[in-house]
Amino acid sequence: MSWIVQDLWQTLEKHRKEYERFLNEAKLEGFWAINRIAARVGDKWGVFIQVNFPPGRSIRNLEKLGHQDLSILVHRERRSFQGITEEELKEAFRALNPVSYDSTGFGYEGFRVKLASGRIDILPGGIHIWCEITPEVCKFLDWLFIQAYGLQTSQPEPVQKMKDST
Repeated sequence: MSWIVQDLWQTLEKHRKEYERFLNEAKLEGFWAINRIAARVGDKWGVFIQVNFPPGRSIRNLEKLGHQDLSILVHRERRSFQGITEEELKEAFRALNPVSYDSTGFGYEGFRVKLASGRIDILPGGIHIWCEITPEVCKFLDWLFIQAYGLQTSQPEPVQKMKDST
């Protein structure tokens, strides 16, 4: 997962001019521009990425954009974990010293892990990160994305769209 967020961070920085002016003038257009960039990065890796903008939270440091409040969906329709149990996930989370675990409900397996610095929602199809993505969080998320979602760290092959044969 760190390979995906590193790519996101670099791409957001590289394309900062596409959204920076909107963040001061028309925030909604800035949010859309940021998420268009995030979507392109997600498409490259075969995932859906969204940078979230919770109400009341301001963007103070553009270099930190995408370092928290991030959703990454891998298998949108999954309702249960495959190849890994919730107990294994909770055990892997212990390195982050969680404060608590709460069920996500809504007919899905998964849980919310409260940390001293925020929260991470773990679902069978993806994650929602509501804390800063630190090296320790990245290490856990790398494990999660490989073990629970089956992603690999290698550079993706360029996606080639099929041409219409009509």
